Amino acid sequence: MRSFSLLATSLACTAAIATAAQGTIYTDSTFDLFDNGLDNLDISGVDISDDGTNLSIAITTRGFQTWTKYMIFIDSAAGGTTSNAWSRPVNLTSDIDYFVGSWVDASTDNSQFVSWTGSAWNWGSESTLSNSVSANTVTWSFSLASLGLSAGQTFYFDVATSGGGGDPGVDHLSRSDMATSGWGSPSTSGNFLGYTTVPAPGAIALLGLAGLFGRRRR
Repeated sequence: MRSFSLLATSLACTAAIATAAQGTIYTDSTFDLFDNGLDNLDISGVDISDDGTNLSIAITTRGFQTWTKYMIFIDSAAGGTTSNAWSRPVNLTSDIDYFVGSWVDASTDNSQFVSWTGSAWNWGSESTLSNSVSANTVTWSFSLASLGLSAGQTFYFDVATSGGGGDPGVDHLSRSDMATSGWGSPSTSGNFLGYTTVPAPGAIALLGLAGLFGRRRR
């Protein structure tokens, strides 16, 4: 009877864990811009979380202005490109498969989600998203499936802030120093960062059961 009770408790716990989201906060150095008066472009941190189905990316900056532009670069598969769908002067250190370009001076449909086809950016199948703003933090949410990902997989990414058309990435999360020397100079990313999504529920359940029976043997 006690074994059945422990098993039921373990399954209940693993089921609860399987539905819980996980997240990681990536901090960035502040006051690392060519003009530190641009506090709305100075990234202080990025919070990424997922629930095994949907992904959330929240970018926090030192200040906030509605003219700020945001770029998210995602490497989730082999191959890709070092260009970006907005054709901004940005030198990426990793190939990317997906690009999100966004602004905040419109309340809805203010983000463009574009995939790389292998030879060009697929503007014919571009998706329009909406971000949400809270103080100095802007958040985007989309499905893991839209990135070609499933639960338990890892992808690599960078994010950058920018100004109007033709401007470089003024601040890159991947760098703790200046990414560009000025508006007229291309920016260069650092090494991309990695994020691993929540494991599939079955994998979590197996880990829970392994722990249960390990305890029983002792």
